[in-house]
Amino acid sequence: MRMRILHVITGLQSGGAEAMLYKLLSASHGAGFTHAVVALTSGGPYFEKIRDLGVDVQTLDLNMPLVGPGAIFQLRRKIADFDPDIVQGWMYHADLLTSLALMRFLPGKAGTRPPLVWNVRLSEIDPRFIGWSTRLVIRCLATLSHRVPAAIVINAEASRQTHIAAGYTAQKFQLIPNGFDLEKFKPDPAARAALRRELGIAPETRLVGMAARFDPQKDYPAFFAAAEKVIAACGDVAFIACGSGVEAANPAIAPSIARGDIARHLHLLGRRGDMERFYPALDIYVSTAIGEGFANVVGEAMCCAVPCIVTDVGDSRVIVGDSGVVVPPADPAAMARAVIALLDGPAHNRQAMGARARTRMGDFSIAAVARRFEAMWQTILSDKKAWRDRKKAEGTDR
Repeated sequence: MRMRILHVITGLQSGGAEAMLYKLLSASHGAGFTHAVVALTSGGPYFEKIRDLGVDVQTLDLNMPLVGPGAIFQLRRKIADFDPDIVQGWMYHADLLTSLALMRFLPGKAGTRPPLVWNVRLSEIDPRFIGWSTRLVIRCLATLSHRVPAAIVINAEASRQTHIAAGYTAQKFQLIPNGFDLEKFKPDPAARAALRRELGIAPETRLVGMAARFDPQKDYPAFFAAAEKVIAACGDVAFIACGSGVEAANPAIAPSIARGDIARHLHLLGRRGDMERFYPALDIYVSTAIGEGFANVVGEAMCCAVPCIVTDVGDSRVIVGDSGVVVPPADPAAMARAVIALLDGPAHNRQAMGARARTRMGDFSIAAVARRFEAMWQTILSDKKAWRDRKKAEGTDR
């Protein structure tokens, strides 16, 4: 009999949590598991992608605030309709709304309330980047964490300590890293040549890139400042960046690229739907993030055998290990020095570092990560059955 898992997620826009949910469904749906997805908000590119997998995906079409009596009622009805064995929340608002929906849940066919798993995707709770309403949600979740979820999944060790400090119970965390499709993301000389032709970048030009939405946590000003220093020092080098809002027309970007010679060496591509073509074109991947958990983009670049230079935030140091370079966050001079050192060194050193990176990603294949989720779900259901059997034997089961 297939296990039924209902995933509740805040939205299906382009983000790390959404990407990980999509990859998990790709690797698990139909293999003894039936999945369904409910998004609190409408729209987003992952809605169609998930539906194309054959997974039932629905939306509550909520507006702010996402947590309210009407939203609780709608979600409770969706849960009852699907009758899941386990409900898994993704991100803070979905975790809270699902918790509230299940508190007074009318049992489905199984006769019991399904266990709930939370997913925490951030490693830092920084007031500069997280609004007061989300911080209030986190405080509520910290209180509920001691009695509501059966497990709390984190994708970065740094997240554990951050959330324990915020009041979460220390007893329920399970570390399951992000997973990657090594068949999709791999070295591809044809893709490398094609993207360079598209952008008018010569085959011999060294290319440094970053993929991230335009957001304060990604620190694009540091990326542009480092690029300016590298261009001045190295000459025949180009920089490329993609992500939502990463376009020359963005007025917040214009001042950063108006200085020096950076504009002639810089390509801003906006959102791309072909990241498996983006990474192989690079000689170096950089991440200037000042807040991160387990960065999907760093892992994808490593799968493509691209050496990475990352800031020391979240679990980035753990991800790259000895296959990359780690620099302090918010320090464009340090980032520039690291890029220059790699560019000035022999090409075979970069290639060897990239090869180590891809080998390292073998431990993070999406197939292996999906098995860890599935094992967790099986354990939760086994523990629940054992608890109910014990209560029945004691005559106290309700």
